[in-house]
Amino acid sequence: MRSSVFILAVIIFLFNGLQLTAQFTPVTVTGFNQDAIAEGAPNSLATTTLEVDGASSNKVMYTNAFRTFAGIAGGGLPDNGTIINAGDTYQLAPFTGNNALYVKRNEAFNLSIATPASFARIRILGFTTEGASSLNISLSFTDGTTTPYLTNYSLSDWFNGTTNLVLQGFGRCDRSAGPAYNADAFPTNPRMYYIEVILTCADLQKQLQSVNFSNVSTFPNNAPFPNAVILAVSGLAYSQTVTPTITPSDCAGPNGSIALNVTGSSSPYSYSWSTSPVQTSSTATGLAPGNYSCTITDANGCTSPYNGTVTLNNNAAMTAAANPVAVCPGTAVQLTATATTGILSSYTWTPGTITGQSVTVSPTITTTYTVNGTNAIGCTASAQVTVNVNPVPPAPVVTVTPICSGSTASLQIQSPQAGYTYNWYDAATAGTLLSTGTSFTTPVLTANTTYHVEAINTTGCFSMGRTAVTVVVNSLPAAPSVSNISICPNTNGILSVLNPQAGYTYNWYDAATGGILLATGVSYTTTAIATNTVYYVSAVSNSGCTSNTRTAVTITLLQPVAQPVVTVANVSFTAVTFSWTAVPGAVGYEVTTNGGASFQSPSSGATGTTHTINGLNGNQTIIIQVRALGPQACENSILSAPVPATTLSSKEIFVPNVFTPNGDGRNDVLLVYGNYIASIQLRIFNQWGQLIFSSDNISTGWNGMYKGQQQPVGVYAYTLKAVRQDGTIVTKKGSVNIIR
Repeated sequence: MRSSVFILAVIIFLFNGLQLTAQFTPVTVTGFNQDAIAEGAPNSLATTTLEVDGASSNKVMYTNAFRTFAGIAGGGLPDNGTIINAGDTYQLAPFTGNNALYVKRNEAFNLSIATPASFARIRILGFTTEGASSLNISLSFTDGTTTPYLTNYSLSDWFNGTTNLVLQGFGRCDRSAGPAYNADAFPTNPRMYYIEVILTCADLQKQLQSVNFSNVSTFPNNAPFPNAVILAVSGLAYSQTVTPTITPSDCAGPNGSIALNVTGSSSPYSYSWSTSPVQTSSTATGLAPGNYSCTITDANGCTSPYNGTVTLNNNAAMTAAANPVAVCPGTAVQLTATATTGILSSYTWTPGTITGQSVTVSPTITTTYTVNGTNAIGCTASAQVTVNVNPVPPAPVVTVTPICSGSTASLQIQSPQAGYTYNWYDAATAGTLLSTGTSFTTPVLTANTTYHVEAINTTGCFSMGRTAVTVVVNSLPAAPSVSNISICPNTNGILSVLNPQAGYTYNWYDAATGGILLATGVSYTTTAIATNTVYYVSAVSNSGCTSNTRTAVTITLLQPVAQPVVTVANVSFTAVTFSWTAVPGAVGYEVTTNGGASFQSPSSGATGTTHTINGLNGNQTIIIQVRALGPQACENSILSAPVPATTLSSKEIFVPNVFTPNGDGRNDVLLVYGNYIASIQLRIFNQWGQLIFSSDNISTGWNGMYKGQQQPVGVYAYTLKAVRQDGTIVTKKGSVNIIR
């Protein structure tokens, strides 16, 4: 039965609002009263002060170092005591001293913060061993106040819980003098979980002094369980700073603004400005001169006020423009006033009494127009523009050649007139002026695009209408589809384009860009490839356009499988048995007894891992080598190292140095061999010198078990005293390997 110890690790993490990048770091605490974690020699009893889950189960946690020392197959806590989960760090106390605070049922204890500081949240990491337990948790501060936060909080059992899971599968073992520690629960249990506590607004800026725990669990019997164990504290400090940037409102107003830069550990922040309508971003914009206030609310719902004043910058400036600036007599001209500083809401033009920001005039002679502008707050400005009346030039003539998508086109005026100005636009009227000159290079184009050009003669008169110039853009072919291939070293490889397009040309290169053109065609045959190599292929359409990228295709060289490791499994007077472990990726095996001059399948079959040679004479030596077979010949492994074995002579006594107690019916029992033996005394010892098997019967061997448990893979020592039938005594000492 799992005993009733409840384990907690308190992690005080200083919450950085809802930012997912916040990471929790360790905080030093004092107050631990027990050592609950075994870390190494001499045993788990000597290196701990109390079992974790009660005397009935007598279990403790252990480190990776102890796992190695004790020969435990899995589990273990980090040797440095650092636990990292989702980027957060929890630091356990040193394993060489007290590293846990036990809080028994109906008792209360606390951990003191070594350096008191302000925190935003608390997490408590822990587990319980006899069902869920109940905890009351409160926080005490340096100002003498204590705030209760959690009452009757239910924490899951340390086996199979899923809520707030932080760490699992670290195992548990007996608290004993060893060497058998009966480790269990890994790789999925035990488990640790966290409890989260959010500090109130009133406590955020206080200095936390201690975390207080009260075990209020109740059970229907008088058992002292569950017990709580506090292990660690981590945190992130609480802070908040408000930095305002105020921009005055000017003649373009209302356009003042107040930008608040609020930083701290309780972000993100929300804002509520005293504007109409209410603005809720960190920057209030469109403000007229005046006083403004803002309520700042952090991620915990705590508020703080801000007050600021926007002033007035009284300025205004404007320009006037004519489009076009020169016209033929009587041609309409668009006059436009533009406020370069401030916003002007009323415009009046002279000569005449025309009003509006943009007006149309049709002068017959060169005329200078003046515009005056005002706004609601009394800002004023004026500007002038002159319209020249000139003769009309002829419309320009332009030719253009189709291009490929992703290229630019060069547009050229045919027979340009000396002294003329040519303007290029993106529209037949108005639009954006793109360039001025007798030629125009377009930006990179991916679709048919029309541009427009007009001429202005030496007298400043525009041609009647703009000439439309359409650039035809041919689409790029898609990058070819090619499959990677795998070949044997120093052979040829054939690379082929999948689903080639009729009329397309395919070029093969040695680089993704630039490089050397290796071949042209839907396929390319490489020669004598000695290393893994990448080639690249592009497509050229029948309109001469090349695919935007080259497709990479990789030739990978096939590699031999691993070399088998061969051992002598059994020796008799007339036969020898060899064995080897299975090689990953191998499809079969072959053996040779003549150094590779010839090969045969193992006696256990083409895919077997043992080979027995029968019909031998006594004291005859056989040397074997094995190779693993790959799917292709070039994937065959190199030969294993030569392994010799000699059959027994008439009075020889043999003890194998390896056996495989895996239940497959082959080499499952360690026996003493000889045909002239009267009696034996065989003893087997583990790595600590403990006697784990003995036999006085030559027919009774060791099956790798001790007290009903399979013993781990490794090396074991033996002693043998054998009496031959002629009364002579033979003693042997040696080692034997267990392999599974």
